[in-house]
Amino acid sequence: MMNAEQAVLWQKLERFAFDEPGAASPFSARLAKEHDWSRPFAAAVIEEYRRFVFLCCVAGHPVCPSEQVDQVWHLHLTYSLSRPFDPAPYSASDVAL
Repeated sequence: MMNAEQAVLWQKLERFAFDEPGAASPFSARLAKEHDWSRPFAAAVIEEYRRFVFLCCVAGHPVCPSEQVDQVWHLHLTYSLSRPFDPAPYSASDVAL
């Protein structure tokens, strides 16, 4: 069960669009191309990454991504300066992005 703070964080993560409308090279397309994944598989791994980010913030202990989630994480760091949420009220040490 999520507490109110966690629910707000999850809502922010759910609303975050990794693919910006009108982008010449959308995030999911680039991810699929770089790793020779199908677009549906890339979309599924992006959703897994979304859950991983949530766990990074709420688990209370270090968490480790799967190989595929790690690939999304690295592309997200290099693809854009965007982040899926405003980390407040979490400290920078709580957010592993």
